[in-house]
Amino acid sequence: MSDKKGKNIGEWSEMYIFFKLMSDRKVYVADKDMNRLKDVFLNIISIIREEDKGYEYRYFTGDIVKITLNGKQVAEVDVSKFTESARRVWNLITSKKDTTFSDSEIVNFLTSIFIKNISSPAQKKSHFFGGTADIVLDTMDYRSGVSQIMGFSCKSDIDAASTLFNASGDNTNFEFEIVGNMTDDIMKTFNAMYHKVIKKGEAKYEVATGERMRFLKSNGFDLRFIKPTKDVAGQNLIRCGGLETPKIVGGLLKYFYFECAGASTGIEEAINYLAENDFVGYEFDNLYATYRVKIANLLYAMFTGLRFSKPWSGRSDVNGGYIVVKRDGDVVAFHSCIADEFKDFLIDKLKFEAPSCSRHKYMDIYKKSDGKYYIKLALQFRFKLKNK
Repeated sequence: MSDKKGKNIGEWSEMYIFFKLMSDRKVYVADKDMNRLKDVFLNIISIIREEDKGYEYRYFTGDIVKITLNGKQVAEVDVSKFTESARRVWNLITSKKDTTFSDSEIVNFLTSIFIKNISSPAQKKSHFFGGTADIVLDTMDYRSGVSQIMGFSCKSDIDAASTLFNASGDNTNFEFEIVGNMTDDIMKTFNAMYHKVIKKGEAKYEVATGERMRFLKSNGFDLRFIKPTKDVAGQNLIRCGGLETPKIVGGLLKYFYFECAGASTGIEEAINYLAENDFVGYEFDNLYATYRVKIANLLYAMFTGLRFSKPWSGRSDVNGGYIVVKRDGDVVAFHSCIADEFKDFLIDKLKFEAPSCSRHKYMDIYKKSDGKYYIKLALQFRFKLKNK
């Protein structure tokens, strides 16, 4: 196994999940607050890995773990070795001092069970969820006895939270018109707003997102949503939730960037903003429920494969959910088959994030041939899993 530079906490967390699930032989489903649902769990028959195309290893749970390669048994390992490895990796994670780290005993054990690289994808075959799953489980529902192969994305509540939906240049930008008495001079003042930051001992200048938005608001300007920058983004959003969906996303972005000046903002409060202002113009009662279901469905679609860089068919690339390592070492699942609870989890645990302005080319005001002024805002969601 190649591990010259060590691995980071996220990569080690994936391996901890693997060892822990092999040891426990089941995974409990959690509520949106990451508490186990005592009577809701999946029994794990095996874990499937295919680091190299055409070489499918299966690790069958039991007192003796049987390992097969393309259906033929190649090894037997006492489950206690997985239990001990889980304990050792957990100690490694919780006592870490560097950003990357390693352990020779764990590396040797992984090599002995045919795992070459901690960060290799669990399963590359296209018929397994588009190759996007971090871990693939062959499970049996304890209630029905039905077996199903499911791909899960691994998340860690220990270190930096991961993203659900990443910004991707103009693909994920949304255009707004500046409403108010904008001039070229004001535009130049706005576009010149940067702040100094120190990164790794080096001074750099970054776009002052919050300062720019506060400047617009304090000077009486407003933002009016126009459209997604790329047509394919708009088409995908319409497929996902109807003609009003692009405008709903525009409302989310206006709330985060303009109303909150880019401060830490959760999905729930943005839903309240849309409902209170009826951003789309539904003009009927109980708007909170209406906006909430639209956004919940959008987040679920993003989890299952919706992106803006290419046309989306509406079909899901994944069918499992998230498996999360909690800070007490417990491992729980957020299962997409329990759809309403899973959507509650996404709404409760996601926040907006302002990605790099220079990389994704947004947050500058520009003037078009119609004489009007415009600005682009970028869409990105990150998990805020940690519960203090």
